[in-house]
Amino acid sequence: MKSLVYNVHPIGWATCWWLRRLWSGCLTTWVAGLRCREVDPPQLPGEDWVRVRTLIAGICGTDTAILALKPPIDSILQAFSSPPMALGHENVAIVEDVGAAVDTSWVGRRVCVDPTLACTARGINPPCDRCRNGEYGACERFGADGEGTSQLPPATCIGYNSRTGGTFGEQFVAHVSQLVAVPDGMSDEDASLTDPLACGLHASLRTDLSKARSVLVYGMGVLGLSIIMALRARGFTGRIDALGRSDYLADLVSSMGADEYVQLPAGARERFEEIARRTGGSVQRARFDNYMLSGGYDVVFECAGSVQSLTETLKWTRSRGQVILVGTGSGRGVDLTPIWFRELSVIGAYGRQLERVDLRTIGSYPLTHELMLSGKFKTAGLLTHTFRLSEYHKAFAVAMHKAPNRAIKVAFDFR
Repeated sequence: MKSLVYNVHPIGWATCWWLRRLWSGCLTTWVAGLRCREVDPPQLPGEDWVRVRTLIAGICGTDTAILALKPPIDSILQAFSSPPMALGHENVAIVEDVGAAVDTSWVGRRVCVDPTLACTARGINPPCDRCRNGEYGACERFGADGEGTSQLPPATCIGYNSRTGGTFGEQFVAHVSQLVAVPDGMSDEDASLTDPLACGLHASLRTDLSKARSVLVYGMGVLGLSIIMALRARGFTGRIDALGRSDYLADLVSSMGADEYVQLPAGARERFEEIARRTGGSVQRARFDNYMLSGGYDVVFECAGSVQSLTETLKWTRSRGQVILVGTGSGRGVDLTPIWFRELSVIGAYGRQLERVDLRTIGSYPLTHELMLSGKFKTAGLLTHTFRLSEYHKAFAVAMHKAPNRAIKVAFDFR
């Protein structure tokens, strides 16, 4: 079968680090460690695993960040991944083969595979405290090497290890607990959006909205868009400002529930003054054109993951407000003064789990499907570009440069 395999080496990493500003295309070549290869289908790690055939696989911002060399060379996430990696985790797929302990009724069914490789998938018993509470996105055993009956290497997800395969391949394997059936009547295209929508939903549910009247969502990828929809689905009636950079998103953002789509000028002072105007705050200036805001939003969701977005998010949140970190940035070079000076509550949001909603417990994926079918999650216009796997150079170029291509979600179509 064909699969995209990523295995960067120090010389290639250094070469592309210096070359990428002159030739960004180097980031998706063999020099950077990315190849489209003919590989053997991954073997089932146990009798309670299945093999699935990929239909559509979305390209996540984390995937493009890895290829663009955005994480630092000593990123701690290296301890929770195992190259060579068959990349890709967003998916809609069909179950083709099942292990001896799996109900054969799964064969032929369309599924979205929750990619998280937590204690249950690893066969670790007893599970860690987080998994025991249904909070498997915060599993303490992602770094376990060969532990449990499945004997998986360190990895947070399918797509970031050398054992399970990834969704940027024709087939991959999953534990039966990771399977979520796609509802009848839901298209493959909509189902392929499940993972990013579920991650945004999870981020919204990490937030205390009881006293919030104003929210800023910083970054208008699918994560940011899903957070807006999730806030409205939760019944939040306060103001939501959506901060982005591209005109083509304005109408879409408004239709999803944002009060205003905000595009800020490039200059630091002008950016702070505009946020102050919107929130009733005031701007203070330090040396060397470093600015701070008194006042700000009650809640800010940071979905971009850059040094600028992280810094501005902390500075644009009012005293004792909430900052929800959703983007996958490393945070190096960020001024942390506002956290202690303004007594901010900083909350991380990663992945999926069993959510507690309306006096019930339900997985992030099934809840996302409910919201999609009810119309509270609007999916029209989100999947903007699809490519064959052989077109991966072009696919990643579009995913890395969304604005000039008017892209939102980019995916590989294996059908």
